Amino acid sequence: MDAKTQQQYAETFHGLHKKGDPLVLFNAWDVATAKAIAKTSPAIATSSGAVASALGYADGENAPLDVVTGLVSRMTASVSVPVSIDLEAGYGDTPDAAAKSATRMLKAGAIGINIEDGLSGGRRQLVSPEQHAAKIRAVRDAAQELEIHLFINARTDPFLLKFGSPEECLNEAARRARAYADAGADGIFVPGLTDLALIEKFVELTPLPVNIMVTQGVPEISDLACIGVRRVSLGPWPMIAAMRVIGEAAAEVAASKQYGAFLQPNA
Repeated sequence: MDAKTQQQYAETFHGLHKKGDPLVLFNAWDVATAKAIAKTSPAIATSSGAVASALGYADGENAPLDVVTGLVSRMTASVSVPVSIDLEAGYGDTPDAAAKSATRMLKAGAIGINIEDGLSGGRRQLVSPEQHAAKIRAVRDAAQELEIHLFINARTDPFLLKFGSPEECLNEAARRARAYADAGADGIFVPGLTDLALIEKFVELTPLPVNIMVTQGVPEISDLACIGVRRVSLGPWPMIAAMRVIGEAAAEVAASKQYGAFLQPNA
């Protein structure tokens, strides 16, 4: 991908985060799913959990970065829409490590990343907001050197890691969102935040576009749009659903000894 096209994709992706009309991302995990999703979606985003599972690894930076980078290169070469990558915690605990990992994603054609504050030293734990802000700042500097307006989606995990009561989690997430915005983040991603009233309050408390991940109990997309959420991610659920369908179909073929619909070319 040439630099001009990549920068155009980056600007397009920024513009998709609209009030009242959030970007809904049906997350991909390989080239085939990215191509299928790109037929009807304005952008592609990966789920780290789904990608790791497809490659035979557990989530949490266990999939080798070289393998992930290769996947990103093939994915961006295969679709004609912006591609954002779940980079987990940046594949390292230092700002320099995160910047180098983000640079590799940019050189592979990505125009956005998720980078989370709930993974350190291979363990699920909240790092200090200052430590994560330093990572974001280093990633922003690296992207500017490449002249790409990288969309940095800062993920914060107080809800996921049960920092405290819902109100305490909300206040901590809002505090971190402000720090990450000051460091150069473009969006804030809060897994585990599912209560509509709390989401609305969080939208009011943060200067960044809010990204909500779908899980049990999450309000409908129309309700999220009404309170100002600008991005909704389906996360690993598309892959979980696809694997369930494949498992059921395989069981049916094994039990019936019939091909079923699989020889129908347009099925």
